[in-house]
Amino acid sequence: MQETSSISTKTKLSIVGTAGLAFWGVLVETAMNVTFPTLMAQFHESLNNVQWVTTAYLLVVAATMTVTAFVQRRFKFKTILSAAGILFILGILFSGSASSLTFLLIGRIIQGISTGLTMPLMFAIIMQQIPLSKQGQYVGTAGMVVAFAPSLGPTYGGFITQMYNWPLIFWITLPIGVVSCVLTISTIQQGQSPVKSSFPFAQFILIFLGLTGLTLAINHAGSGSLTTPLVYGNFIFGFLCFAIFVILSLRSSQPLINIHIFKNSLFTRAVLIYFLIQFVQIGLTFVLPTFAQLSLKKGVMLSGMMLLAGSLFSAVVAPLTGQLLDRYSPKIPFSIGAIFILLGIGLLLIFTNYLSTTTIVIFYTVYMLGFSFLFNNSLTFGLQQLKPAQIGDGNAIFNTLQQYSGSLGTAIASTILAMTAQKYPNLSEVKQTVVGSHSVILFFAALCVLATILITSLPKKITKN
Repeated sequence: MQETSSISTKTKLSIVGTAGLAFWGVLVETAMNVTFPTLMAQFHESLNNVQWVTTAYLLVVAATMTVTAFVQRRFKFKTILSAAGILFILGILFSGSASSLTFLLIGRIIQGISTGLTMPLMFAIIMQQIPLSKQGQYVGTAGMVVAFAPSLGPTYGGFITQMYNWPLIFWITLPIGVVSCVLTISTIQQGQSPVKSSFPFAQFILIFLGLTGLTLAINHAGSGSLTTPLVYGNFIFGFLCFAIFVILSLRSSQPLINIHIFKNSLFTRAVLIYFLIQFVQIGLTFVLPTFAQLSLKKGVMLSGMMLLAGSLFSAVVAPLTGQLLDRYSPKIPFSIGAIFILLGIGLLLIFTNYLSTTTIVIFYTVYMLGFSFLFNNSLTFGLQQLKPAQIGDGNAIFNTLQQYSGSLGTAIASTILAMTAQKYPNLSEVKQTVVGSHSVILFFAALCVLATILITSLPKKITKN
């Protein structure tokens, strides 16, 4: 990591390039959320099946991010980025030309690997090549890009789907992704020399199977009873895989992820806060556009645009909230954030039966205001609690959980909506959507309360490492 205050043009351009590639990868993630009713009609599939377009993507991103610490130690940055760029293009070709849900899923899985490699690399460049005095500024800006993309996605996806056709969502990103990739490959500089080491394959398989098991359990719950073997069997299988991974990791001299860092209670609380608010945020980008289309009978474009105001407002406020973290006690921005996420989710819960596009815009914006005080700051605060040698593992954990929280958020919201339709088969689609959405938001509200409890448990004075 360079110690001077000067930052080379190549370093800046490499950050811009990786940020661009990561941005478009994440943008398409939620852009597809608003297309679910369209995909259901075109492919003659249920909502529970179609939601895998997002869930499978996020699952693969999360699994890929678990190996990024190893990949960045083992290979040159330019090699990693080249692979990510090729996968990005292949994913677009499969997704944009998909004639069935299966081919669309294959494309999204390929793109998920690309995003999983790119996003952690962006933060690695910052942590290794930006002076310590300016890392907060660059991490905050990069985090803002990542946070902005999921909320902007529904507006982008809704506009393209209503005005043209959903495959164009992918084709538009192709030239932009290629330019971002070429820019980064031509400017990226190696931060640390690659080190040869054996890949802990067994640990990776266990993590992947654990993530998959939990996701399958939640997905099957939407199409059957909670007591069916496919549900509780996958839950048991997922947790068993994680338990074995923990045992192997603790005994390994070269663990895939150093889970010892969870002994730091402040880091652990920051990770949980980060996970919970991202879970709710991604879940809302699914349930609110779906509510607008199925219950309010609004078009795809308007359903997506409802979330734009909250996205823009959050992006503008995010840098300011980071300055609060730098200047004052972390409890100040965290407490402000807790107030607004509780207010926003509370209003959505109380007025679910009376929601309109206008009230959705207002209430979602309130939630996103609180989100802007918590999202980047919880990542920054959490990493500040670790020793320098642990930053890579901490970064991998934050990035992995960020993506998997989105996968779970979408899957659980879809499952609750599907279970509501099964429970009340005689209700109209409009009423089923209202009742189901209320249940989803009630669950999200409970998670916001849990995040608030974690925030109130933070000490007033905290020493940064």
